[in-house]
Amino acid sequence: MKMLQGNVLVTEVEKETTTAGGIILTDPSKLDKATQPGLVLAISPEVQELGTINQGDQVYLTWTESQPINVDGKKAAIVHYSHIKAVL
Repeated sequence: MKMLQGNVLVTEVEKETTTAGGIILTDPSKLDKATQPGLVLAISPEVQELGTINQGDQVYLTWTESQPINVDGKKAAIVHYSHIKAVL
């Protein structure tokens, strides 16, 4: 999929729910989507020119400002790069 006009295609990244020692951190059903990072699947040429976000990066973004879509049967979202708050 080719992104246009400063948009980025992201998918949700599963948050860790247990520590390496097996301690359960929280009930996964109660996790707030707003705190979940996203994985960048594709970026537009405008975003590529900026050089701050690359395909494969994990990012924090404003999920409420995204357009949900399905890509090959998987949940994803299109978001404008200005709604990406941080690159991990």
